[in-house]
Amino acid sequence: MDNILDRYGDVMPLVLSSQIRYNNRIRLKDEDLAQHSYYVAYNILRIGYDYKIKKEIVQEAVCRAIFHDLDEQFTSDIPHDCKVQFPELRAMVADIGLKYIQTKAPFAEEYFVNYSEKEDFPNLLVEIADAISVLQYTNRELILGNSTEGIKIISNEVKTRVVRLFDKLKKRLEEIE
Repeated sequence: MDNILDRYGDVMPLVLSSQIRYNNRIRLKDEDLAQHSYYVAYNILRIGYDYKIKKEIVQEAVCRAIFHDLDEQFTSDIPHDCKVQFPELRAMVADIGLKYIQTKAPFAEEYFVNYSEKEDFPNLLVEIADAISVLQYTNRELILGNSTEGIKIISNEVKTRVVRLFDKLKKRLEEIE
């Protein structure tokens, strides 16, 4: 019994609920990585339903969404703008994160690697759902009165990204039909 309790009682996945997104921004409401992963998975299910996407594709995308930031329980949430300015940091952190997952969460490795490396339909859904999560977050911040330039910039950028990604989704669906 101790082995089962040790194996499944591991608290490391709970670290994601302590990793706060947008940690280099002024914000009114914190969102942690565990919440974010849930919102991404939720958004995938909603998109799959609205666009009548095959369940197998949606299910694969949901699995990838659950693990898409799993490495950050070890590497932490390095802000997007920092990773954009320093792509060498992004690459180094991605490598460290993969090694961590291979060691600590090998059951998630396939989903994490597929999310990190593939350019397929499930990843398009993750990308759209992730962008929607950012849109939802910035919408809430603006509604609550966060009028900082940083939130406004993120909000404007993500709106363009969401529209572009939905255009890509529509083209992808036309190709399938």
